[in-house]
Amino acid sequence: MSGTLTLGAAWLLGLAASGHCVLMCGGISAALGIATARDARGRPRLLLLLGYQLGRIGSYALAGLLVGGLLG
Repeated sequence: MSGTLTLGAAWLLGLAASGHCVLMCGGISAALGIATARDARGRPRLLLLLGYQLGRIGSYALAGLLVGGLLG
C-alpha cells in the first residue's frame, strides 16, 4: 500500500465529510446570510455580506494552510 492519496480517495473523503458542513455549518451560514442580507430599507448590505464571505473564505484558507503545514 502506498502513502499517496489518490484523487478518488480524496473525493470520497470530501463526500463523507460534507455531511458535517451541510448539517452544522449550512444552517448557521444560511441564517446569517438571511438575517444580514437587507437593511431596513430593503437594500442589500453589501459591505457586511462581503466582509462575512471574505472572513469565511480567509478562515478556511488559514485552517488549510495550518493543517497542510503541520501534516504536509
